[in-house]
Amino acid sequence: MFRFASKLGVSVVSLLIFVSGCSNIECLLDNIVVMTCGLYSADTHEHLKLQETLDVLPLGKDTVLLNRASDITDFMLPLRQVADADTFLLRFTDGTGKVGTDTLIVSHANIPHYESIECPATVFHTLTDVKWKQQENGDFPLAIDSVALVRTAVNYDDVENLRIYLRTVAP
Repeated sequence: MFRFASKLGVSVVSLLIFVSGCSNIECLLDNIVVMTCGLYSADTHEHLKLQETLDVLPLGKDTVLLNRASDITDFMLPLRQVADADTFLLRFTDGTGKVGTDTLIVSHANIPHYESIECPATVFHTLTDVKWKQQENGDFPLAIDSVALVRTAVNYDDVENLRIYLRTVAP
């Protein structure tokens, strides 16, 4: 009897260890999703490799989201999880030091996404609208001409969400 109870106890303990070991779910360390913005020529509608330098800053914050990027065809931006719109300042600088700043306003709905009850929620976004404002200073040779919403879902997929068409302005 004692021998049977001890074997049963060992079996139960082994089963509990096995089951608890299998329920370990690895949570994502980086659960922030980003919106992908592609750069295009307003004239040809082809991908544009940016020759100027681009900085992207959120309006009203002392933060830089993209710092001195050049020779790029696209970039990624995070969206706020607690707001329904984000305003970004796109600051273009050419080789002579001229600076022009355009404004990009992205409206979105925030949707909590749960991988597991043990993991914190990720917030996915559905883009609902995009607006832009061209720079006040019209003498800078590059500006946003238009913006197209390509894919509304912002999640873990690395897919282009916005197409930013840039126009070259003759001096």
